[in-house]
Amino acid sequence: MRQITVVYPFFCNLGMLAEHQAIWASWPLDARKSLHVVVVDDGSPKGGRPSAKELTVEGMGSLRLYRIYVNVRWNWLAARNIGVHVAETDWVLLTDIDHVIKLRTLRRLTHGDLDSSAVYRLSRVDAPHVWPYADEELKPYKIHPNTWLMTREMYDRIGGYDERLSGCYGTDGEFRDRVHANARAVITLPEVMIRYPREIIPDASTVGLTRKGDPDNDNELIRRRQERAGIPGWKPLRLTFPWKQVATVKREPVLC
Repeated sequence: MRQITVVYPFFCNLGMLAEHQAIWASWPLDARKSLHVVVVDDGSPKGGRPSAKELTVEGMGSLRLYRIYVNVRWNWLAARNIGVHVAETDWVLLTDIDHVIKLRTLRRLTHGDLDSSAVYRLSRVDAPHVWPYADEELKPYKIHPNTWLMTREMYDRIGGYDERLSGCYGTDGEFRDRVHANARAVITLPEVMIRYPREIIPDASTVGLTRKGDPDNDNELIRRRQERAGIPGWKPLRLTFPWKQVATVKREPVLC
């Protein structure tokens, strides 16, 4: 049986973290043991920071919390780099914290055939804006552009996320281009992740930060990309922000 590490960047998502743990706690013990989770707090302010008391699920392969000690907007790039850096399994699943992994999906990832020279994407469904919901109420939703399953070796070959672009929104495309340039194939699996809207969990995704259409953001991103293009043979910068481990739940041995 393959073990999987899921990397979740976190920014003031305490309610969503609690929802994940309630779901994991409902799984059979063998499934929990196969799942390793790294939560990387992206500089949440006081009142929104997770701590050891928020990690409540036992029997996981591992459940660890790390914190970046600067608050840079949209710094999920560094959070993902840290998560892969500390992962102890061969395979990692990179996604956003508003995406819940189904037990059926986990079983496919831990027991199904996977090609280490390929990178995988997962299908996605949208949880309805009511609670509770049943599986048959989940509607297909567009594939998430930044959910990736790959080996840590592949992540290193791709280069990880370039932290020169931290602080800007709209940076996931250049990572996608490097995925396609380095993987033998990019394969979309039929198994799904469940996207949670804020109507179900109010802090499921980040609020209060501008996204698309912010000219200051867009101009800064253009400037940084142009500056980077002037560096001969540039490679992505990783692990450039101060961070450390904050908490862990009792762990099972890692058998990749």
